[in-house]
Amino acid sequence: MVLNLDQDKLSKERDNHEAVQEAQSERGGGAKTMSRLNFLRLGMLGGISLLGWRLWDLQKPLQDPALTNKRSSSPASPATITRYITSTAPRGIIYDRAGKRLVSNQAVYSVTITSNYLPDPSKANTDEEYNNILQQRQDVYDNLARFLGMNYYIAIIPEQVNGSKDKQGVYTNSERNAVLNELEIVTGISAQDWDKRLTQMAVDKRDKNLFLVNEKDPFPVNQFDRYKYLRNKFKRGVLFLSEAERKMLDAQFSTPPYQPVQVWPEITHEDAMLLTEKRLDLPGVDVQVNYVRNYDDPRLYSHILGYTGRFSSSDQLTRANKQALGDNYNQNDPDDPSSKIDVYSIDDRIGRMGVEGWMESFLRGKKGAKEVMVNSNGQIIKTVRVGKAAQPGNQVSLTIDHELQKVVAESLEKWIREANKTKSAKVLEGAAVVMDVITGEVLSLVSFPFYDNNLYNKPGEKWTKVETEEIMNQEKAVQVCRATSGLYAPGSTFKMITAAAALNEKKIYPNTTFNCTHFIEIPITKGVTPSRSYKCWGNHGSLNVVGALEHSCDIFFYNAAVPAEDNADYGKSRYYNKGSTTPINFNGMGIDLLNGYMALFNLGQPTGIELPGEYQGTLPSPQTKAWSIGETMTSAIGQGDILMTPLQVCMMTACIANNGKLLQPKIVREVKDQEGKVVLPFEPKQIRDITKDAVKWSYDDKSNPPKKVTNEFRLDPAVLSLVQQGMLAVTSPTGTASSSQLYQMNGLKVAGKTGTAEYGDPLTDGNGNLIKDKDGNEQRATRAWFTAYAPFDKPEIAVTVLVASGDVGNEGSTYAVPAVKEILAWKFQSIVNPPKPTPTTPEKPPTTVKP
Repeated sequence: MVLNLDQDKLSKERDNHEAVQEAQSERGGGAKTMSRLNFLRLGMLGGISLLGWRLWDLQKPLQDPALTNKRSSSPASPATITRYITSTAPRGIIYDRAGKRLVSNQAVYSVTITSNYLPDPSKANTDEEYNNILQQRQDVYDNLARFLGMNYYIAIIPEQVNGSKDKQGVYTNSERNAVLNELEIVTGISAQDWDKRLTQMAVDKRDKNLFLVNEKDPFPVNQFDRYKYLRNKFKRGVLFLSEAERKMLDAQFSTPPYQPVQVWPEITHEDAMLLTEKRLDLPGVDVQVNYVRNYDDPRLYSHILGYTGRFSSSDQLTRANKQALGDNYNQNDPDDPSSKIDVYSIDDRIGRMGVEGWMESFLRGKKGAKEVMVNSNGQIIKTVRVGKAAQPGNQVSLTIDHELQKVVAESLEKWIREANKTKSAKVLEGAAVVMDVITGEVLSLVSFPFYDNNLYNKPGEKWTKVETEEIMNQEKAVQVCRATSGLYAPGSTFKMITAAAALNEKKIYPNTTFNCTHFIEIPITKGVTPSRSYKCWGNHGSLNVVGALEHSCDIFFYNAAVPAEDNADYGKSRYYNKGSTTPINFNGMGIDLLNGYMALFNLGQPTGIELPGEYQGTLPSPQTKAWSIGETMTSAIGQGDILMTPLQVCMMTACIANNGKLLQPKIVREVKDQEGKVVLPFEPKQIRDITKDAVKWSYDDKSNPPKKVTNEFRLDPAVLSLVQQGMLAVTSPTGTASSSQLYQMNGLKVAGKTGTAEYGDPLTDGNGNLIKDKDGNEQRATRAWFTAYAPFDKPEIAVTVLVASGDVGNEGSTYAVPAVKEILAWKFQSIVNPPKPTPTTPEKPPTTVKP
């Protein structure tokens, strides 16, 4: 770590005390005095006026500098400056749709040091008094370090260790070699290596900076007595610092001397009370109450909520304040001190990822401030005005149904584990989304693997080795929200788009049939051979479009997509059934028209959900690569260049379910202020009605040179009806989802589409041999999809589940369909498993007592 120091100001300070140094040297105390003065030059953050205010001037507010630097320089009084002291507002709470709290603000005690209140040697009148106060200041740091168990660092200032160069280019500091030898003893790095490092720092002009020798391996406090001798052994250039001293040096460029600096992030209530009692012995040290986020159920909500984190750099802080410029402004009182402060300071936490990030401006609240006058030493002389009190952040309600979220997470994890158990998958991930097809509200959104977002609120954000490996594992990438930022080939779920497009372009009709013989051969010359084989997963025979969706027949959709063309190399676009020499000509719509219908469904664009980092997906483009019949065929069945997020698949499914209303997914239901007033109401947003609102799509035609063609795309409602019928057939006893018996849910009719998408390189066995199926085809890892909606006659929700593994044979019908069934069974339990009426016992007639 490198800490920048203003050497010009330090040199002025050194000149001011030169006479004191000489006097002490004559009395035999030179080494001790020099080391103490050296520490003073680095550790006194508020006592030296020139250094203190020069550093504070680096952190001017974004508003007019005149507002925060009003000087008074009358002869009768020393110069004074107007400053602002802030108070932080608690962050707003986040709830589910029913009002269940998902996150809270947990009070924590932190330890701070205010530079102005540390013992100040500059006020000494004698040399002896000066050194006594300097020792008192050092004792504050060391006693605090013992109390809290702080680590210690050895630090050097290369310029002081080196000294200047003489005419022969030799460093003049007589102690330089002794310092290098000492560094070798305490670090295990040779003196020669330290010589090279310090020399290079001088060449790079980094020798004026404080360099932490053991930053990655600090000494525990029980090693204090072992290394404290370093403070007195050398005249200058070598320091022995506690964590508190280091943090005070860090803060000098961002925090004025009258503002407290956090030097320890969290202590217990008991320790806070003890430390408060010791405040008279530790001047400048204080205990502050702060708030950190506590997420009630990180397993369920880490990817939705995200987390809060500190600023990692002053540049990041500056950018955040520019984005939030004006948010503190009080329109009713422009002179309110809170109108003149930055929204963020370096110790603040800001929303990162998830709702915490997206809704940051609503959740963060507004700081309060008071205007004060300070003298040139940063000491408060007068409180000018107390501004508006800090305002807590707003309350954000989500569209998420907590009980449903639990069911979805449990079901997804269960079936991912099952896939892992039976397929020995190497990589496991998945996602699930439940969406209201009428409003666009996202009722559940789950990404697997889960992670614990409370880790970012641990004291000092210090993680165990296991926690670090879990968060930083690149293969697992646990922080990635697979539902919105995971890109996957949609596989056969995409066939709904292909079917709708081909029907609408009248390349197929409701009764159009194609014969599936399991394999077809695509010639690469004008003859029958040589050719390339393409297979369907089954041997389906003659199918129409509803049957093709029901059985997920690849060959049907090849025919629907590949256009009639005449190529100079291979002649007419055609195929042969395996073993046949009779050509069958393609007459489909082509990739350009298919792309137009993808645009109609808003594919290749972000959905607009209120979560940061959403990926827009990718569409196939003949303009960016050499295109062939094979590219069109793989695109037609949701492979190749088509990549979608699970949220996009669910959004597409909801649009088909509600007869063409393409709704923007919403995860924020409303925002209320602390008084319960709605400041951001929920408003369903319809992107378009795909049966009425046309989308323009442009592409190059086949002329030479190509001309730009622009078409308008919308869907005939009758086309959607046919696709719906095909999806209903998928869940029938003969459909691809039949194994889970979705047709036996006590009258709940479900429509859906399975998908099994291959990805990656061909798989190999333990010996490096390619794994092939019984027909000799190379095998690849697969993604298992199922997307559905229910009830079929009056749709309410759409559900999409993705189970992804790194092995072959992971099919949508095997793992994704049963997960969806469990979700639907819970959501519609009043239909699927209605409560049985309680039997009643008939009343017995009263017994007549005979007289």
